[in-house]
Amino acid sequence: MPRKIFIQWDSTNDCNLRCSHCYHNREGEEHKNHAQGEDIMDLGEVISMIDDLDETGKRWGMTPRFQISGGEPMKRKDLYDILDHTQEIGMETRILTNGTLITNTKAKELYKRGIRRLQISIDGDKERHNAIRGRPFAYDFAMAGIRNCSNNRIDVTVSMTAMQSNKQDLERVIIASIQAGAKYVGTQSYVPSKDLGVNDPEFLNSHELYQLNQETRELEKKYRDKIHILQTEVLWHLMQWDTQLKREAREKNLFLSGCGAGWSGLSVLSNGIVYPCRRLPIPIGHISEGFAKLMVENKILQDLRDFNKMRAKTGGCEHIPYCRGCRAIAYATTGDYLAQDPMCYKELVKPKDIQPRVIRR
Repeated sequence: MPRKIFIQWDSTNDCNLRCSHCYHNREGEEHKNHAQGEDIMDLGEVISMIDDLDETGKRWGMTPRFQISGGEPMKRKDLYDILDHTQEIGMETRILTNGTLITNTKAKELYKRGIRRLQISIDGDKERHNAIRGRPFAYDFAMAGIRNCSNNRIDVTVSMTAMQSNKQDLERVIIASIQAGAKYVGTQSYVPSKDLGVNDPEFLNSHELYQLNQETRELEKKYRDKIHILQTEVLWHLMQWDTQLKREAREKNLFLSGCGAGWSGLSVLSNGIVYPCRRLPIPIGHISEGFAKLMVENKILQDLRDFNKMRAKTGGCEHIPYCRGCRAIAYATTGDYLAQDPMCYKELVKPKDIQPRVIRR
């Protein structure tokens, strides 16, 4: 079982950017227009959710983590009050932001309230990032946000959503991240539109993802003394050594790592509705029901923990206990959250590709 549990919470729908690949663009006109509904969780409800996560972690002997996303979390008016509470109870808290609103003063306030690491998204060079983000200031302001955080002792992870329009920009993003003072940089896979599936023009197929991961590994060697290049997306397990832990996971049918949907965390929208993962838009309840009740009793989450059901849909894949593919991409492309991830490149991996896992904490 995982040693940590987490909630990723969409603190608000409000945002100062209009990103082409944003979840909100696919979730109805209210979300598409970044309007904040009246049913947004109030401060009391948020505190109750945090306390429930904390108490669950203690009962289960796991370390809880609270991740604040959006919309743009810096637009949440009571953000500092929320951070004061997580700091008071000693809960590790991270922020996922576009970075454009983090001035030097705000970076100081975040550090003061216990933020030691946050994620800022950069999706290409300046021209491409601004086009994707829908605002001409997005790149410069995000880079300033990275510098402001770094200058105030907050470690920044730069995250790039890899897709057709920016897959050639990875090295440029790495270099820019180094120059701005980020400590980590990595990619995450683009989840295609459910209406288009594998025909989504931004979708990377298995060959393209394999090539990108090969490039990432070479870039990690090139820049490892300047920045930590992450190799943490689930399909990286296909290019990592078959360790004793992996063999035991297969033999004992035990979860080791990989996609955490159903295992380690929940995604909570600004109104309290819960998804198994922010990229897997299947409502499974309301967070007021309690983290433990949802995680243990929900049928969809039970399915996601059932290796035999997943094996039946994936041809008996041996990597399921420590990979499982991306359940969100499987769902978006097939309509079945247990199906095989179409980005899986296990048949392409050669012995020379398989190396020890690079772990960056």
